[in-house]
Amino acid sequence: MMPRVNSMNILLVGLLATVLWLGLGAGVRAEKLPSLGERSGRPIATPQTRQLGDEFMREARRQLVFVRDPVLLAYVQALGSRVSASVADDSDFFRFHLVRNGEVNAFAVPGGHVVLYTTLILETESEGQLASVVAHEVAHLVQRHPTRSLARSHGRELSASAGMLVAVLLGGQAGAATMAATSAMAVGDRLRYSRAFEQEADTVGLDLLASAGYDPHSAVDFLHRLERGSRVQGLSPPEYLLTHPLSTRRVAEVRSRIERYATVTDGHGSDFAHARARIRALFEPNPEAAADYFASPAGGDVLVKRAARYGLALVKSRLGAHDQALRILQQLVSDYPDDLHYPLALAESHVAAGALRSALSPLRSARARWPDEPILYGAEANVLIKIGEASLAKSMIRAALRLDNDSVVLYRLLARAEGQLGNMAPSFQALAEASYLEGEPTRALAELSRAEKHAGHSTYLAASISARMAVLRELIDRRATH
Repeated sequence: MMPRVNSMNILLVGLLATVLWLGLGAGVRAEKLPSLGERSGRPIATPQTRQLGDEFMREARRQLVFVRDPVLLAYVQALGSRVSASVADDSDFFRFHLVRNGEVNAFAVPGGHVVLYTTLILETESEGQLASVVAHEVAHLVQRHPTRSLARSHGRELSASAGMLVAVLLGGQAGAATMAATSAMAVGDRLRYSRAFEQEADTVGLDLLASAGYDPHSAVDFLHRLERGSRVQGLSPPEYLLTHPLSTRRVAEVRSRIERYATVTDGHGSDFAHARARIRALFEPNPEAAADYFASPAGGDVLVKRAARYGLALVKSRLGAHDQALRILQQLVSDYPDDLHYPLALAESHVAAGALRSALSPLRSARARWPDEPILYGAEANVLIKIGEASLAKSMIRAALRLDNDSVVLYRLLARAEGQLGNMAPSFQALAEASYLEGEPTRALAELSRAEKHAGHSTYLAASISARMAVLRELIDRRATH
């Protein structure tokens, strides 16, 4: 089990979000909200909700452990994009994040952010179950539940509103303690409203799940799995059930709606199985225990066994048994040449073993097979930077950004490559774009100010920096005045 996040830190995150939420009330109250039970159709991001989401995520990054692993982030974003495709006119509206945490939970943040916990992924048994959670969180945003909460909170005592929003957004011990400290009337009112939200998110979420090609039965299957597991083990309900109240009536209503959908067979899916194995291999505090887990995988499914071999190789590399890791991965590459996970992991194992140039071969072979996969370009560029070939790395990253210009990982790699070449202005520019994509325009503006000081006599570079600074200033001013 992975370490839990300090409850006080979570509380601080929630309180900050609530203060901002209440402070932005005037602008949100002017927004036309759908009536409860009415399908809104599309999510809407106002400057106020974008600002709230960005501020929340900025503080969350200080308090929570966000995963930066490119493979896992690519999976989470791909899954989220598939689930939200039917409601997102703007493909960049939703941003999906992964937090390393021992709780089973997920939550949605105004402005299009959906945060999943690593242990949530470990507790799901199929990609359909995981997709059902993502669909439910996306549904909260589609129906503008955060905005409705804000409108309803207007005029309520700040401490009570803060307690309710902390409890609903983040849950956990901090949420429970905050709820206990607020008035009983406010608690009851907030929970009743939360149940209405959950029912509405269930309805919309099932539509999203079916539209994405998943079995809607997965939604109830996962909820029952969590509830049954906590009951059998005599434990308190998982955080997901605390922040997403489950009742017999709610389950019955979901079951009745499911009958309208065609049955779909959900398999594990290669990406899902390997994401679960990667999380366990990289983040399990006791790597020996993870190795034992992978050595005797549960079930006879071929894909599960493949993912277990992959996970075992990652753990062996983590333990310093590089020869064993390389042998496993080389065999996997040979046996399954159409699976991208294996050449990526093989390159990682070469790097861990200190054989940097050996890591380039599997990456280049994979890039020849998958020429449009930005993650391969980024992985190769990372190796090139490590061996001092920053110029070549820079061209690789530029090519990758043409395929994916919203990658924080790529912009941070570009900053490293430019810095290694002594190009400080472009390095700070790249850091600015990474900060902007992380929802921190003020920090991005500060990075651009540093870039401006290093622009030298390049008129073009100075002009591009100045133009980008003007855009960010306008964005910051617009949010401040709404």
